[in-house]
Amino acid sequence: MKLKLILCFLFATSLFAQIKFDANFDSGNLASVTTTDSISYSVKSVEDIGGRWFYFRISGVEDKLIKVTISNSDVNRPMYSYNNTDFIRFSESESPRSNYFEKVFNQDTVFVAYYTPYSYNFLQERLAEWGNSEFVKIDTLGFTEHNFPVQEIVLTDSSVPDENKLRVWIHARTHPGETPSSWHFDGIMQELLKIDETIDYYRRNIIFYLYPFNNPEGVFYGRSRTNYYGVDQERDWNDSDAETSSAVLLLKNRMKQINSEKVISVALNLHSQASPYPTFWIHTASSTSNYFYRREYQFTNLAISDLPYFIKSDYRESNLQNYFPEGFMWSNYGDEILALTYETPYDQYSNGEWVTNENLFQFGATTVYGIGEFLQLSSSERIILDNNSAQTSAFWNSSDSGKDFYGNDFYYINSGNGQNTIEFKTENVNKGFYDIYAWWTANSQNATNTKFLIECDSQTELIEKSQQTNGGQWNLLTHIISTTYSDINVTLSDDANGIVVADAIRIIYRGPIVGVKDNQIAETFELFQNYPNPFNPTTTIKFRLKNAENVKLNIFNSLGQLVETLVNDNLSKGNHEVVFSSNKNNLSSGIYYYQLITDTYSQTKGMILLK
Repeated sequence: MKLKLILCFLFATSLFAQIKFDANFDSGNLASVTTTDSISYSVKSVEDIGGRWFYFRISGVEDKLIKVTISNSDVNRPMYSYNNTDFIRFSESESPRSNYFEKVFNQDTVFVAYYTPYSYNFLQERLAEWGNSEFVKIDTLGFTEHNFPVQEIVLTDSSVPDENKLRVWIHARTHPGETPSSWHFDGIMQELLKIDETIDYYRRNIIFYLYPFNNPEGVFYGRSRTNYYGVDQERDWNDSDAETSSAVLLLKNRMKQINSEKVISVALNLHSQASPYPTFWIHTASSTSNYFYRREYQFTNLAISDLPYFIKSDYRESNLQNYFPEGFMWSNYGDEILALTYETPYDQYSNGEWVTNENLFQFGATTVYGIGEFLQLSSSERIILDNNSAQTSAFWNSSDSGKDFYGNDFYYINSGNGQNTIEFKTENVNKGFYDIYAWWTANSQNATNTKFLIECDSQTELIEKSQQTNGGQWNLLTHIISTTYSDINVTLSDDANGIVVADAIRIIYRGPIVGVKDNQIAETFELFQNYPNPFNPTTTIKFRLKNAENVKLNIFNSLGQLVETLVNDNLSKGNHEVVFSSNKNNLSSGIYYYQLITDTYSQTKGMILLK
C-alpha cells in the first residue's frame, strides 16, 4: 500500500509538472507564475503604469482543472483561444470574479489575454490586405528606438485632385494594451474600403491619414501603457523634440506637414478603458472655447446616433492639457481641428452587452458616418438636408443656443395656424427604399405633436413627433419607397401645440426595388408592420400573398448587413406569419429591417428591438 501511494504521488507530480506558462511571442506579457498545488496558479504581468495587460500561453492543460489569479490586473472575464486567433470570453461560472478564471480545457495548449490581442504581426497582415486597395497608400514615417516602423495609411480616391479635399486624422494604440481600440480602428478601415456610393463619395472628398499603431514597439513587447522605455506617449506631445519619444515626434512632424498644406478638420485619438462603457473625452469650454465645446458635442452626438452601445450619459468632460495630442493641436491650431479622444471598453457597455470584435467593428462604421455627417457631406444615398438649404414660407427664427443642434444653427417658430411652413427637398433620387430621419434640439417648450409631411411620387405620409425629447440625435420618421426618379420632400409647419424646431433631415437609401416593371408597384403581396413593435425578444411578421410565390424574408441590421433569412421557400397563396427572435443571434437594441422578396417585387419595413 505504501508503495502504491508513493507511485501515485510521483505520477501526479509528473503529470502536473507538464503545465507550463510562457509569453515568448509578439505582444506577450507574463512576469511570473507561482503555484502551491499545481492546480491554483498566481500570475503576475510585467508592469509599466499599472499591470493591466496580460497575454500568455499555457501548455499541458488538456482535461486538467486549473485555477488562475492574475494578481496585478483588473480584468473582468478575460479571453482564451486554442488557436491564438479565435478568442472566446470565459463564462461567468468560469470567471466569477475579477482577475480570476478556472476551467478544464479540452486541448493541450491555450492562449489567455485581457482582451482579444491585436499584435504587431497581425497588423502587418492587415496592412498587406488593405494595401491591395486602389484607395490605399502605405508608407513608413520613420522608426522607433527599437527599430519598429511608425506606419501611415493614406486613404483617398487618388483619381480626384487633393487640393479641395478635407483632411481627417485617426491614430490608435498609444497605450499598447488597449486592443479594443485596434478592433475599432479595423472597423473604420473595413468601412472605408467598402464598395458603396456614400463611402466612394467620402473618398472623393476626404483624405484620411490613418495611424494604426502609435506605439508599435510597446505593442510588440507586450506593454500596458508605455513604450519599451516606460514612456507614456499619450503625455509626450508637449516636450521638446530632444525629449520626445521617436514615435510621437514622427507623428507631430507629419501633422505639421499636413497642416502646412491644409489644416486637418477632424482628429480622433482611439483608446480603450476599463470602465464598463465607451466614452468621448470632451474638453471643457473653459479650457478651449465655447465654439469648440459645442462642436465637440455635435460630433459626438453624430458619431453615436446610430450606435446602440453608446448613450450620452457615457460622455465625460475634462480640462484640456497641453501634453495630450489634443492639447498639442489646440495650442497650435485652435478650433480649426476638432480633436477628441474616443474610448471603447474591454468588457461591457452601458446597456449590459459584452464587448466583441463584431460590435467594435460597428463602432468603426458609425465613426466613419459620424465624420461624414459632421463635415456636412451629403451623397446621393445618404442625403443630409440642413435648415439653411430649406425653403420657408415665412420668417423662422434662427438660433445657435445649446449644443444639440446640427450644423451652424437651427430654425424654430412658435405655434400657429399651419400657414408658416419650411420645406426640405432633395434632388431627384433613384428608385428604391429610403429611411427618413429628423434632427432637432429638444426643449420643454417644444411641441409634442410636430408634424412632418413626407411626399415622394404620389405618396403622402404625415408623421407626428414630440420634440421635447430625443434631441441631438437622428430620429427615424418613416420608411418610404421611391418608384420613379423623383424628389423627396419633408415639410414642417407651425400647426402644433408648442415651438416647432426645423434643424436637419437625413435620408438613407436602403436598397433597390426588385423587379418592378413599368415603374408600377407589383401588387403581388401585402407586408404588414411587425407586432409588437418595439419588441423584445420576439415579434411576429405577417404578410399576404395574392398568388403562390417564391418568397425570401430577410432581416438586416441598421448597417444593411444580413442578420438572418427567416424564409426562403415557395409559399402558397394566402396569409402567412413568421416569428422572429432576437435571442438566436444575440442581437443588441436598435433598428432592424425586414425585407420580403418575391420574383417580381420586394418591400422593406423597419422595426425596433428595445431591450
